[in-house]
Amino acid sequence: MMHVFAGTCPICEQPSKFRSEHDWLRDFLLCSNCGSLPRERALAWCLHHFIPDWRSMVIHECSPAERGISVRMMKEAPGYIGSHYYSDVPRGQKNGPYQSENLEQLTFEDNSIDIHCHLDVLEHVNDPGACFTEMMRTLKPGGFIIFTTPVYETKATTERRAWIREDGVEHLFEPEYHGNPIDNEGAAVTFHFGNDLSSLILNWAPGASVRQVRLNDASIGVLGEFRDVFVVQKPDPNPPGIVTRVRNWLR
Repeated sequence: MMHVFAGTCPICEQPSKFRSEHDWLRDFLLCSNCGSLPRERALAWCLHHFIPDWRSMVIHECSPAERGISVRMMKEAPGYIGSHYYSDVPRGQKNGPYQSENLEQLTFEDNSIDIHCHLDVLEHVNDPGACFTEMMRTLKPGGFIIFTTPVYETKATTERRAWIREDGVEHLFEPEYHGNPIDNEGAAVTFHFGNDLSSLILNWAPGASVRQVRLNDASIGVLGEFRDVFVVQKPDPNPPGIVTRVRNWLR
């Protein structure tokens, strides 16, 4: 069945048609201009809404795609750093335009990043708690973690699906893999997150604030399954005044 919606894409900011020939809109409802997906548009909307001065910030994006909001951040934010998990490149070193990083053991200095960003990465890590410890360590006070990951509304609690061992993947259920921008074999799914994810984040990132945003808006092409965006903010004991915030936004 063909699905078509008219609106304005929050990534390319152009009048667009969002089209899909499949009922699974999450992976097939594409912007006719930039080819972005619903979760990418949802994250872009949240980025513009919650962090309007993102262009002036140091942004680390884990596992960026060669499209959508990843490309826009790379082009428009001079402080953008993209990284992938390269098993054969020492951590912190460059591999082409991207840096080799492990989200569970980042090489960035304390209080050095304004925004950590990732799209559908957390369900593939071995230790999400370690990821949040590292992201919070490296965030500047008042900094943000903004990300998407599938949340299963029918699950009250999060379920581990697999362990990543030194000798391979130990699957606890039927093996499940998602696309990986640097590996044709895909990335093993290690977690199905449930409705407790926001509470888990509060445990992993003590003192942080957590917003869970679930948009359902045809006018920006955010429809379909697994639309959640999480916006996590590190506390700032000395928040900037309104004048500073306005100046940053106007840059």
